Amino acid sequence: MSIVWPAISNQQIEEHASNLRQQALSFLNMEQTSEVPVEQIAEMYLGYKLDFVEGIDGYPDDVIGGIDFETNTILVNSAIESHIGRYSFTIAHEIGHHVLHREEFYRQSKSKHIMCRGMKERPIEEMQADRFAESLLMPANLVKEHFRKVRNKNIFKPENPYIVASKVIESTGLNNVSVKAMVVRLNHLGLITQNPLFNKIYKLFAS
Repeated sequence: MSIVWPAISNQQIEEHASNLRQQALSFLNMEQTSEVPVEQIAEMYLGYKLDFVEGIDGYPDDVIGGIDFETNTILVNSAIESHIGRYSFTIAHEIGHHVLHREEFYRQSKSKHIMCRGMKERPIEEMQADRFAESLLMPANLVKEHFRKVRNKNIFKPENPYIVASKVIESTGLNNVSVKAMVVRLNHLGLITQNPLFNKIYKLFAS
């Protein structure tokens, strides 16, 4: 029997991510000065260990991360370890599963105890964890503030979402996120107009 996941609004996901970030940074005695320290949040605040693997047994080859609730382990495909944006997003995504899905997973799951990221199909729980990850890594207020600064300094004709996103990353200091991820974040925050490039970018970003 497949798990029936409860509906979670985007606003609720934003709030969950913001609350976790604030609580974790307070616990770690850190301030939000640049990128969000997702490794420290996973290991030192939530108590997970990171395990770099070449593949996850029983799952397709395209899986790039997973979370094992039973052993408190976040599994990361070693192929992405050097890709800082994808690596950080994967850890943030698995943290999203911990916050949003762990309790329900234990209640309904009868066999598997691992949730995975990277499969071609994007079921609701994976999209929810993606939204959590972008919210955790790219705080809404910070992104909005620096987007305004970037737009005041630059005029893009025609507006290229990649250029806008890269300048927002530079301005915010959020150096552990990819340009593709920032494009998606800016779109979800309503800061850039949806355009023909967006669907293509989102598909690449979610894979």
